[in-house]
Amino acid sequence: MKNIILILIGIFIIIIENSIVNYIDIFNMSLNICIVYVSIISLFVKRNEGALIGLILGLLKDILIGKIIGVNALIFFVIGYLYGILQDKIFKDSVTTILILAFFSSVFEFFINFLLLKSLFANEKILFSFIKGVIFIPVLNTVFALVIYKVLIDFVKKIDNI
Repeated sequence: MKNIILILIGIFIIIIENSIVNYIDIFNMSLNICIVYVSIISLFVKRNEGALIGLILGLLKDILIGKIIGVNALIFFVIGYLYGILQDKIFKDSVTTILILAFFSSVFEFFINFLLLKSLFANEKILFSFIKGVIFIPVLNTVFALVIYKVLIDFVKKIDNI
């Protein structure tokens, strides 16, 4: 039941991200709420559950807005699985930990997209897109993670008893 609730929230986040957030430009960049969501919840569910939730949300995001099906699924699956492994090895209630992991998730997403979908960067200069993907977008996602981490962590802990 807990996983179904987390997936439904993820679907809601994908819809909000696609219909509202993608149209809010911050210096020609937008937030990736879904990657922040998968990063945070993967620390508080079992390893396989985080990977499964990431895979399902990634596939749904690919189907709804992706150019190639499977790219977001791969990214979210790997993040869910790796952060599931890390959950016993790190202090996951620390805001610093959450912010660092959100930053690295965004950088990881950029590198996978850069390697698999070079055509996305055809309109921009490579150096600019690299700086944007390694510094600016991860910082933007990290600031967003700072805003929502406490609410999301409290919610995940509450539904953990379901």
